[in-house]
Amino acid sequence: MKQKKDTVRLTIDFPVEQHAYLKMLAAKKGVSMRQYVIESLCETVEIQEAKYIDLSENKFKKALGKVIGGNDDVLRRLADK
Repeated sequence: MKQKKDTVRLTIDFPVEQHAYLKMLAAKKGVSMRQYVIESLCETVEIQEAKYIDLSENKFKKALGKVIGGNDDVLRRLADK
């Protein structure tokens, strides 16, 4: 698999049973484990960042635009559920 120019590789060790569970969750969504992990991490980061958003002076709208703009595919899949 050819790696994109602006990416880095991250290696994580998982317990066998958690790996099997993760694989099952990804299969349920019809995506690869890689895609499932990336989407899950992005969603988690967005949730954590949302806790610290300053709602004054339209900063919330700007932050929401970032979240929506970067995850159109994820949002479409969630809307289909």
